[in-house]
Amino acid sequence: MISAIIITLNEEDKIGRAIKSLKGLADEIIVVDSGSSDKTLDIAESLGAKVYFRKFDNFANQKNWAVSKTKGDWILSLDADEEILGSLAEEIKEASKSNNFAGYLLPRRNFIFKKEIKHSRWSPDLHIWLWKKDCGRWVGDVHEEVVVSGKVGLLKGSKIHNSHDTVSSFIKANNLYSTLDARKLFRKNIKFSFIKMFRETFFEFFIRFFYKRGFLDGSEGFILAYIMGIYKLTVWIKLWELERKE
Repeated sequence: MISAIIITLNEEDKIGRAIKSLKGLADEIIVVDSGSSDKTLDIAESLGAKVYFRKFDNFANQKNWAVSKTKGDWILSLDADEEILGSLAEEIKEASKSNNFAGYLLPRRNFIFKKEIKHSRWSPDLHIWLWKKDCGRWVGDVHEEVVVSGKVGLLKGSKIHNSHDTVSSFIKANNLYSTLDARKLFRKNIKFSFIKMFRETFFEFFIRFFYKRGFLDGSEGFILAYIMGIYKLTVWIKLWELERKE
């Protein structure tokens, strides 16, 4: 039995597409919402998903709580802006029948600003998104990953990630992520440093645009590298702010 999990917050424009892509694949669909004020929950329920509420604290806890509500032997994790298309669905069905692996890496194709981003550190994009329920769990406040005990296989088909269509949406999401990253640094007792702040900001842009060949993604590649450089800058400024509050 395959249980799919999705966490949401105001995803009315995308949640329907995600849930529909799971029809015929997932035996149950668990949606854990953190307080949507749009039609996200109505859409999810109308498409047969089981909807729960949990106040958001971090991504790993939110997703592990979603897993706790499932009944399946296998967990398939999907974001509200992702889809399972084509042959990948059949691969997942076959993989769930095997006992050879405790989890599977799934490739992901990322579409940002309505264009597939093939470089800029967004590709290749491989993560464990399918695993035996008793063998894995999410770790990490932000940029969370599934850690499994056992062998990990690799599927060929790719998830489709219809990420941010606009710069405003991208920056809004980064505001949350940067807050969580700053808190993580603060808990680790890492101190604010002007040198580290400027160094990491510069290297984030350099690595994405030059080393990871973001320039091959055209103007979108430059914009993404620039925004992610600003993201690093924001993390350090928020760490400075946390230290001042203390």
